[in-house]
Amino acid sequence: MNTRTAALNISGWFLFILMALMFSLIMGMTVTWINVGSRSIASDIHKMQCQTQDARNHIAKLEVERDSLLSPHVLGKTAERLGMAMADPGQIRRIESSRRN
Repeated sequence: MNTRTAALNISGWFLFILMALMFSLIMGMTVTWINVGSRSIASDIHKMQCQTQDARNHIAKLEVERDSLLSPHVLGKTAERLGMAMADPGQIRRIESSRRN
């Protein structure tokens, strides 16, 4: 083996090792970038799930309040407070709707 062949052999190994290190560095950075992105997305999903649950809880509370306000007892008390009374038989007129269901 002469010196020229040995120099090409050493430079080939050096080039191979350099390329392997560069590939490893790029792959490591890519995996890290993907991990950070997935954690960010997971955090956003968690926040949205919490917001959705809060909205559902608020809707449930509003439905309970609506049902309470529309109960016959509460409506009767409110009508008395406002001075309302039951309608006499001739006071109510029903108009048929022209819209078909």
